[in-house]
Amino acid sequence: MSAAAAGRKKLLTLGEVARRAGVSMATALRYKKMYQGRISSEGEGRKQRYRVAAVKEFRAFKNERSTKRRGAGRKKAATPAEETQAKGAAGAPSLLTLSSISQQTGISYPTLQRYVRLFGDRIPHEGEGRKRRYHPDSVAVFRQLRAESKPGRKPKAAPAAKSPARKKRKARAAAKPAAAAPKPAAAAPKLLTLTAIGQQTGISGPTLQRYLKLYSDRIPHEGEGRKRRYHPEAVAVFREIRSRSRRGRKPKAKVAAAAKTAVRRKRKARATKARRQAAAGGVEARLAALEAQVSLVLQKLDQPITITLNR
Repeated sequence: MSAAAAGRKKLLTLGEVARRAGVSMATALRYKKMYQGRISSEGEGRKQRYRVAAVKEFRAFKNERSTKRRGAGRKKAATPAEETQAKGAAGAPSLLTLSSISQQTGISYPTLQRYVRLFGDRIPHEGEGRKRRYHPDSVAVFRQLRAESKPGRKPKAAPAAKSPARKKRKARAAAKPAAAAPKPAAAAPKLLTLTAIGQQTGISGPTLQRYLKLYSDRIPHEGEGRKRRYHPEAVAVFREIRSRSRRGRKPKAKVAAAAKTAVRRKRKARATKARRQAAAGGVEARLAALEAQVSLVLQKLDQPITITLNR
């Protein structure tokens, strides 16, 4: 095996280098962009391959990056002046929020906000807006403001004295006898639907509708169409109509229906017979045509065949 072939065999892809160096593919791509001049490789683009030494180089890149991150996370040593300032800040009293002052003083939060808006120059504080904080001395100031202010709402103005004319009108109205209260109207009877009448009388819905078409002037009702409702007296009217009407069909109607049925059966039988005859005639005609064709073929086969050969 030649030296060139051995060198080609040792070349690695970027994925193999990342796996051996213990880094992700995304990190290996990032190192490739950042340290292109320091990586032992051959080729360009997708055909770029890396020597075995590139594995150590990628590990070195990884250690360099981790060292930089650890160094960036460390804090600088504080100067003596900064330490003194920090100690002074630690010894200073802690500032209070408006909510904590409300808990200490028992004053509601909206009232404290009103005091801040009206007497902000008297209240010791630091910052502005949401970052505003109050010194512990402000608790006494808020309590003093609460004591100075009158608790509760302002009293309403005293009602004006009634005029003499108004008093007279009131006295006259009281002297008049109370008018007799109107008698309550008698409760109107509950109207019924056709379905309710059918349940009470046992008459079917179509029969009740037929009675309405024939005897609507005799049946007490209100409204029209779907909003039509019936008085309770209509139940007795429907029962009376039912008792007078004859149940079932009339004899003449039955005879006419039977005659119509017989005529229909005869027509059906005739139509069936005609269809069968037409079908039979069609089959016979086809058989005759086939027989004629067969006879022609046989005649041609019986005739002598003449063959002429041209030299």
